[in-house]
Amino acid sequence: MFSKLLSKFRFKYLFILFSLGLLINFQLVFLSILFIFLKIYLNTQKNIYLIFTYIFSTLLIFDFFVPMFMNEKSDYYTSSSIAYDVNKYYGYHPKVNSEFSDKIYFKEKLIKTNNYTINKFGHRIVPNFYEKKEKCIIFNGGSFIFGQSLSDNETLPYFVSLKLKTEASVYNYAFNGYGPHQFLSKLENKKINELTHCKSLIMIYMFIPDHVGRVAGRRSWGEDAPRYVLKNHKITQKGFFSNYPYKIIMKIRKNIRNSKTISLLYDVNNITSKDKEILLGIIKKIEAETKKKFNNVKFINILWYQNLGLWKNEELKFPEIYKYLKSKKYIVVDNLNIEQKFQRNGIPGDQHPTKEFNFILSEEILKIIK
Repeated sequence: MFSKLLSKFRFKYLFILFSLGLLINFQLVFLSILFIFLKIYLNTQKNIYLIFTYIFSTLLIFDFFVPMFMNEKSDYYTSSSIAYDVNKYYGYHPKVNSEFSDKIYFKEKLIKTNNYTINKFGHRIVPNFYEKKEKCIIFNGGSFIFGQSLSDNETLPYFVSLKLKTEASVYNYAFNGYGPHQFLSKLENKKINELTHCKSLIMIYMFIPDHVGRVAGRRSWGEDAPRYVLKNHKITQKGFFSNYPYKIIMKIRKNIRNSKTISLLYDVNNITSKDKEILLGIIKKIEAETKKKFNNVKFINILWYQNLGLWKNEELKFPEIYKYLKSKKYIVVDNLNIEQKFQRNGIPGDQHPTKEFNFILSEEILKIIK
């Protein structure tokens, strides 16, 4: 009965199922290939096709059941009230003029509450004692600079502003999951009204190796982020990663991540030499654009080779990037001998640095600024 039904099922429908699987779920891909080989076997009675049928049946079962046993439960849980908006130029950002909080629980007991305040420009507040100073310091980066899992008075920009007092206005342009591409888009699309009073500028950028994957759209987040392309040695923005036809690539990458079987065979997060060129091009263009818009600009780069213990020997993997970043003033976090307990907050799945880490790093920044 089943063989007769399958024999009437045309190959083109199985190919349609295969195509849908690439966009929806790789289990449909395995199912379509399984049926293709089974259909060929029923027509030819050759055992090789039956073997392939068994192989893809196994892959389908593996892919379906393994995630049920691999989801480890943690004693930690974070509840967040954050709200997002999407700007048509630079993408997702925290809702302007908003306040939200994270509540961190351990074994169902509340252990910490982090409060976040976002100003009218969509940036986290910094305690500038006198607004609109001619000397300005801009922090650019991802969640480490933004201060994920920390309150407003525990971030790196906060401590720098606190110690400088009236000497400069300090701004936090970072956010969770950001790389340098969001800041470049703000510069190019004139979304820096917060800085119009600045005469001199110190740009502080914290680079982590994951930024390379972010600017290339190779991470599980950031679809609504600016997509930059390198063409004829020029960096230009080409919409978002969520714009068609690139959105199809993003969907396929997402399905590869969700497939335990395919993930074992291919790591979708792997970066290419082109991705490295794009990141370096973005950094260079940020420098060029800031120099056009401000009279006196200096750059400080913060490098963290083995942040969170996830990357080893990073300078060997990104020699050109590190060489360029080191052509400016720079700080290597690894050389500061900051205690491990301050480098990571100890929360599984989070592992952002602590307020103590930011305090120590702010001292090093002030040594360069003053």
